[in-house]
Amino acid sequence: MNCTRKRHILLYTMWLACLAFVVPQAVQGAGKETTFRITVLKSGGQPQPGMILKIASRSQEYIGDAQGLITFNYEIEENYTRKAYLYFPSDRDKSVASFTLEPENAAKTFYIDSPQDIVAFKQSQRTFSVEGIVTDDSGNPIMGAVISIQGTGRKTVSDEIGLFRIDADFNHPVTVRVAGMENQSVPIQLFLQNPDEPYAIRMYHKNPSRIYSSVERMPEFPGGMKAFQRYLKRNLKYPPQAKRDSIEGVVAIQFVVERNGRITSPVIVRSLEASMDTVALEVIRNMPRWIPAKDHGITVRCKYSVPVQFKIERPKPVRPNPVLARGDSLIMSKDSLRFDSLRIDSLLTDSLRPFRKLLADSLRGDSLRLKTDSLHSFADSLRLKKDSLLLPADSLAVRKDSLVVKKDSLIQAPDTDAAPEKPRKRNIFVRFFRWLFGIKDK
Repeated sequence: MNCTRKRHILLYTMWLACLAFVVPQAVQGAGKETTFRITVLKSGGQPQPGMILKIASRSQEYIGDAQGLITFNYEIEENYTRKAYLYFPSDRDKSVASFTLEPENAAKTFYIDSPQDIVAFKQSQRTFSVEGIVTDDSGNPIMGAVISIQGTGRKTVSDEIGLFRIDADFNHPVTVRVAGMENQSVPIQLFLQNPDEPYAIRMYHKNPSRIYSSVERMPEFPGGMKAFQRYLKRNLKYPPQAKRDSIEGVVAIQFVVERNGRITSPVIVRSLEASMDTVALEVIRNMPRWIPAKDHGITVRCKYSVPVQFKIERPKPVRPNPVLARGDSLIMSKDSLRFDSLRIDSLLTDSLRPFRKLLADSLRGDSLRLKTDSLHSFADSLRLKKDSLLLPADSLAVRKDSLVVKKDSLIQAPDTDAAPEKPRKRNIFVRFFRWLFGIKDK
């Protein structure tokens, strides 16, 4: 019983001691309220109004005024630090800047450009003077580093402490090159976020075993991609079973082009069918050496991906040439017999002119369509004398035996022993005009 009582007394004493230590600390921490004044500006120094500030694990939001100023009070906790995040009003899910809620950040300025601002800067081609300092991976300054703005011709070098200054713009990144080290490409936004201090650029030595995925000049098959397609066409063997099953598609293979152009480590990144994958890997392994990749004049190892297409060649269907139906073998030429060649208007008297149309219709109509040039009208076949129309016997000369009709078809000329044809009965109007002009039948 005494042991139990002693144990309880010891626990109570320890609890009181903890309470005496924690409560003053909490009271002391709770009393440190700090006023934060965060200013958000554009790269050109104009205010960036409407920015939203959120504190981690807090639901309250603070919005910047027309001058880009965000003011709020926060009780800084000594045993726990929180971060604040800045958002554009158009995108409340993606923060564009952050900082720790500490007394040294109570008055801080951010230079942040919206997508619309960046578009405007690109269109205006405005330049900004930026500063940077180049160091190696150990923090030692690098003298003579080449800093350039690609595509503009602007270039400078770092001084003895690695410091440089150059006019940059939003259309081109700032590129830093040092012999034997990896190139760095830095966007202008990183320099402008804190224009009061030089932006630190750390360079790293090149690793000869590093495999690049994007370089200045990518590896190339000897002769280009057309030569690569010809190589696949000659050496790719279609699996018989896949061909019988009419399986077609593309196998994507990634491999490494070594510095000597040799192909290593081919892997399938997009599979099609087991036998086809095997054939594709085999044809890639047996490729000739490629032209290796280069990055600013240095030959490097590089990853590359190619598609291997399987397609069954089918013969193209032969389309017969359309046979054009020939026209009627007996077609009368449009001008072979024209009514106006008779010049009837100049011969008819005023009393016979009402019959002009009727006469024209009787001469134009023809139930038999004649072959071109089968019926010739000679130049001197119609002779006009003193307002009279003389039609000689041979005025309309038809070659003998040229057209013989038998059972609605064209046949050879009949025998001489055949009975003579009866004269065809003429139209009443034709007989009338032949009687009028005194033309008699022979």
